[in-house]
Amino acid sequence: MSKNLVQFIIEEQRAIEGATGDFTGLLNDIVSACKRIAHDVNKGALIGVLGSAGSENVQGETQKKLDVITNEIFIQSNEWAGHLAAMASEEMEDVYPIPKHYPRGKYLLVFDPLDGSSNIDVNISV
Repeated sequence: MSKNLVQFIIEEQRAIEGATGDFTGLLNDIVSACKRIAHDVNKGALIGVLGSAGSENVQGETQKKLDVITNEIFIQSNEWAGHLAAMASEEMEDVYPIPKHYPRGKYLLVFDPLDGSSNIDVNISV
């Protein structure tokens, strides 16, 4: 019988004695963010998310609209659950601490929300 990614992650967590499920929860939040990002990338021009955002990232590269949108998706999907202490990405100038109104965890999430985004406008894989 085939398994989806969430089922696999949960089964692996169950096999580790003393696992709290905190890391499993974080991975599942990342999975949710990736699904939302895949949806926006697939819709592309239909929902108006292609082209330049008119800003630069910390590496001096021109940010695409999807860079900004996908970075925000990662933040929204991961800041609230209590797994993280902070996040960082190439789309943010500084580390993003988890807001005080959310519980804080022990992990730091470092991510590139959309690797290869410069390929989006020419319909090459990202």
